[in-house]
Amino acid sequence: MSINRIWFWIALVVLVSSFSTAQRHEIGVTFGGVNYVGEIGSTQYIQPRHREAGLIYKRNYNERIGLRAMYSRGKLSGNDLNTSELDRLNRGYYFANYYSTLGAAIEINYVKLPVGEFGFSWTPYIHAGVNRMVVENIYFDPIETSSRASGKVVTIGIPFGVGVKFNFGKSWILAAEVRPQFTFSDNLDGSYPDLEKNPSAKQFSTSLSNDWLVFTGISITYGFGRLPCCRD
Repeated sequence: MSINRIWFWIALVVLVSSFSTAQRHEIGVTFGGVNYVGEIGSTQYIQPRHREAGLIYKRNYNERIGLRAMYSRGKLSGNDLNTSELDRLNRGYYFANYYSTLGAAIEINYVKLPVGEFGFSWTPYIHAGVNRMVVENIYFDPIETSSRASGKVVTIGIPFGVGVKFNFGKSWILAAEVRPQFTFSDNLDGSYPDLEKNPSAKQFSTSLSNDWLVFTGISITYGFGRLPCCRD
């Protein structure tokens, strides 16, 4: 079992055991598309190219505010042939990278969402959090146009965004969201490698910004436990 999976199950057990006698919980799956924004390929901000899937747990403090823990895995890539910028087209670089994330976030509903009651309700919401992100350490050889990988590295991501969620039946919640994620790395695409580890690698980062990931997708969760006590 990988270290990330161990961390996820530890976090999940701690959260469930800590709050199992209070208020209400949700557990489910999340999946959708993801794209990267950086020094290689398209500069479109929302243009899903690969799948991301994961597990999600939520604790609802009341009908407006909740916390969530999530573990996910996915792939990101960039290809200079998919852009209209002449400099990138002429360069012709391509990279692929695989990642996993483990993190926590807060969700704030715009209106109250009565999870656990029969009927249908919905609300827009905002969310923000922090992720521990494990990615491949990639780099470019000066005479090649495709990336190479040499081990794993850990970085931090700051996900945030907006969404809309629907409560149907009694305990099922469907949510759709857009989740941009700023990362503390400028080398998800191999443009800013560690030259001490790979002295022959090529650096070509513009240094204008670190790399971003943008997730667009849905989650489906099932609610259980006691109902939130703070109702009107």
